Amino acid sequence: MDLRYFELHDLLCEAMIALEAGNYPAAAATVRKALAWVEADWLATPGTLPAFVGPSRSIPDEPDDD
Repeated sequence: MDLRYFELHDLLCEAMIALEAGNYPAAAATVRKALAWVEADWLATPGTLPAFVGPSRSIPDEPDDD
């Protein structure tokens, strides 16, 4: 399971809470923080990616009902 999803989810929830409260500067700052985090973590170049951990688990295909 990729736990980065939860970090991103938390940042976006924080932005939505600030937006609902009418705190637009805080919402904008949180969205900028989330975008910077995504750019740094998920859009990394191959030279900056973490070391290979191992093969991912593959999900078997469902059998056809033919």
